Amino acid sequence: MNMTTFSTIFSNPVFLNFIKGPMVWLSFIIFGLGLIVQTFRLLKLTQIKEARRVAPEEDLSPQTDLSGWERFTRYLAFRRVSVLGSNACLVLISVIFHVCLVVTPIFVMGHNVMLDTSFGINLISFPEQISDILTKFVIAGGLIFLMRRLFLRRVRMISTVNDFILLFVAVAPFLTGFLAYHHIFNYQVMIVLHILCGELMLILIPFSKFFHMVFFFISRFMIVSEHSMGTPKRSWQF
Repeated sequence: MNMTTFSTIFSNPVFLNFIKGPMVWLSFIIFGLGLIVQTFRLLKLTQIKEARRVAPEEDLSPQTDLSGWERFTRYLAFRRVSVLGSNACLVLISVIFHVCLVVTPIFVMGHNVMLDTSFGINLISFPEQISDILTKFVIAGGLIFLMRRLFLRRVRMISTVNDFILLFVAVAPFLTGFLAYHHIFNYQVMIVLHILCGELMLILIPFSKFFHMVFFFISRFMIVSEHSMGTPKRSWQF
């Protein structure tokens, strides 16, 4: 099937009305219910940590009476063995990629125009040039992660077909949106693929590794021994 055939199919009013109406609602419903189910499932695997008396030789928790210098040296020692210490560049790329991945769809002007037209909700939007730059960051980040999985032996050994598929699903909405915005290839085909890719990603988030975007916050603030922040009160049940 060539681009003209796709354009004919994607221009069908019934098809367009379906993916822009019922399919959007179905995607958000599956996304919302899936997040709720998975979050409760995760919490079910943990329990409130019971306080117990610990012998001094067993107490490995940070000491509150450490001096500022001792706290700083402990932080440096931890950072040296962490991902941040071993590959700070990758951490920076990953942070930029994930921030742009989440922020861009929320504040892109085209999405918010449709939201305002449909529901009267008017959110702040980035200028189109900014959204275009953030989209390029996501595409570039996805390309870097793809190259790592293909050419770094230690990464390739633990990569599965599922990892490549999920990487494609994450980047596809941005790539198709970028191509549609710049009128590369057929605009109608690209914009329909953009919608379909976005809906597919929403549906997959609760049931794939994408769920780590939620698990990150649950683990850091609620579960001990997960590089925790604050005072978590839950621990894994084994």
